[in-house]
Amino acid sequence: MLQAAAIILAVAALAAAGYAYSHVRRTRRALSAAQARLARIDADVPDADVDEQGSVGAEALRRDVRVSFEAKEVVHDQALLRLLLADFRDVAGAEEAIFWRWRADRDSLSPAVWSTESLRPAHFNIAEWAPLVQWSAETRNVQAVGEGDLINVGAACVMTDDAFIGVLSLTHRGGLGLARQQLKEWLPRLADQFATFHDLIGVRRRYGRHMRQSQALLDAVQRLQGDRSGDGLAAALCETSLDVSGARGAALIRWDAEAESGELHFATEGTGLNAPSPLASGSVVAEVCRTGKLHVLEDARGAASGQALYGVARVIREPNSVAMIPIAKDGRVLGCLVLEAEDVGVLTIEDTRPLTVLGAIVAGSLELAWQFAEVDRRARTDALTGLWNRMHFGEQLTRTLAEADRYDHPVSLVLLDIDHFKRVNDTWGHEAGDTVLKQVSRVVQESLRAVDICVRYGGEEIAMLLAQTDSAHAVEVAERVRARVAATLIKHGPADISVTASFGVATYPETVKVRDQLFPAADKALYIAKHDGRNCVRAKPASKGRAAS
Repeated sequence: MLQAAAIILAVAALAAAGYAYSHVRRTRRALSAAQARLARIDADVPDADVDEQGSVGAEALRRDVRVSFEAKEVVHDQALLRLLLADFRDVAGAEEAIFWRWRADRDSLSPAVWSTESLRPAHFNIAEWAPLVQWSAETRNVQAVGEGDLINVGAACVMTDDAFIGVLSLTHRGGLGLARQQLKEWLPRLADQFATFHDLIGVRRRYGRHMRQSQALLDAVQRLQGDRSGDGLAAALCETSLDVSGARGAALIRWDAEAESGELHFATEGTGLNAPSPLASGSVVAEVCRTGKLHVLEDARGAASGQALYGVARVIREPNSVAMIPIAKDGRVLGCLVLEAEDVGVLTIEDTRPLTVLGAIVAGSLELAWQFAEVDRRARTDALTGLWNRMHFGEQLTRTLAEADRYDHPVSLVLLDIDHFKRVNDTWGHEAGDTVLKQVSRVVQESLRAVDICVRYGGEEIAMLLAQTDSAHAVEVAERVRARVAATLIKHGPADISVTASFGVATYPETVKVRDQLFPAADKALYIAKHDGRNCVRAKPASKGRAAS
């Protein structure tokens, strides 16, 4: 009987030893596999946000794009951390491994990542085990609960550079695969490994964001290198700013610090503004140019209503979010980049940082381009009246006639000559004559569209080139200008001078079939107006016969 009992005990011992040996082998194999996976896991960390061609566009600086990519980063990083926790689970013979993130603002822990592929931890008994995890966080010690060596839950603090970030827990309702002493030895090491990997992911993420932003800025700068002319650079800056910010429209202001005046130099279609236009001295943008300080209106309702922003009328509704970014060089404000968004809060100070960098990069090129444009403008401008001169007129006439042929649009030429101008000079002197020329030129310029070309052709003669305008409408324009000139009282010292003007109109191809005959035909119509008594409008008729009024 005793012999049989001994045999049974021996068999039981051998079975237990075999099971223990088998369990150790399985644990070693699981540990080796986990170590191999840990060696490879860093290769799965995502690189910077690149497209299929391996480049990052300026759009990557936009807030919605950044948020979208960062959300993808979080998902990817969670997956990597879940893999690591799954390895911890397998090594410890647990059902579930959880990282509990510490929320200092709430003074509490919440599950951040867990090894189970589920929406929430699947094997953690909140009511029974949560106090233990909280106690580990409060004491900063390893905690373990179970009967003897059979441990159901273990918890250890996760620290990075002496900063507490959370708690690592391992749980199994039937008991962990590690004995109490083994768990107390291994759990802190696993927590340290988790903290190190958590830090590496954070560093990699910050590095990726930095590289992504740098490449996006480089793409934006390369876009700005395409056209160095003032208009081309202005357009490139505004369009690139839209890509970077996600705003609906952008405008570039050119500012003269000495004169404390500016102009709306360029505006995208989304602003509903016409450029170029003078900037009102009392406008919000003008004040930003004076101070040279960044100004962001996250809620621009009221502040941007009417013409308060620029002093310029717009054809669409006012923006509800505005950012004004001064462009300066060597402490001098050259201009201002203005971004407009449809909704409140779309533009923030954070959104303007890349644009501030772009503004600093293009400041020198803009200054050179604007200086060149100013020299070119002066070469094409009549110094007395401010109108274009004959050189500019010749170029614009050739271009406008070529466009008329290409698009089948009419072009009208109106010639104006001040009546009895010699009498003004003889009566009040040449300075009075200059004053009359300036005032008449101002009246004419104010009566035309921004697209029309107004030129001092010579002496007291002014030419108006009206694109896409037929003969009847050209006569209406000339008649309106004639009436305004006749009604204008010009002051020169104590004298009040009134003058009139005569007008000649010709239209290609409506009344003039040959392009080269447009100017002679308008000049002949002007001669007829002079002959018919002055202060009137005469137009070249469509067929031979008397001139039509």
